Amino acid sequence: MGTPIIGDIWTRRGISILWDAETLAGLCTPSQVVSLRQFQQFHNANWPEDSMSLIKDKALIVAGLEGTIDALVPAEAEEWLGGPIYKALIDFEREVSYGGQEAALILWLADERRLHYHTSDDTYYWYCSTTYSGQQIPLSRCLFKGSQHGLRPIHVPGDKKTERCIGLFHPRISA
Repeated sequence: MGTPIIGDIWTRRGISILWDAETLAGLCTPSQVVSLRQFQQFHNANWPEDSMSLIKDKALIVAGLEGTIDALVPAEAEEWLGGPIYKALIDFEREVSYGGQEAALILWLADERRLHYHTSDDTYYWYCSTTYSGQQIPLSRCLFKGSQHGLRPIHVPGDKKTERCIGLFHPRISA
């Protein structure tokens, strides 16, 4: 786990996971958030500039990841995250963000309580719900493959009592 970042660099480049509703509301309006389905359509259409509007020309915010994960058997979810979704992240980084430097991809997760960090393997796990309650998916390992060790917590500044983590940031996941 990298050192925490304080600031907004993650809103302009790299790939992030965000779970703080207040921060999300400060970044965009609800209508500016795209669904996971739209994100996959953008990917399948080779990132069409005319239909893909980045917030402030710098960020694409995607919601719906956890709903899809919850609809799948955990093993299928791992395969899907590490396959088609990882490929879409890499392609976004290469084609839209030009190596992670020109635009940010922000994945919105509404329920941070289901995401837990395990220091033993430096991995963030998603705790499944409903039918698969008690099972875990190594979310950071699936989404970032071998580069999950470069994840850095995003902190909102404050004193020691009010500083809080609102998400995770990775500057570049591709080699």
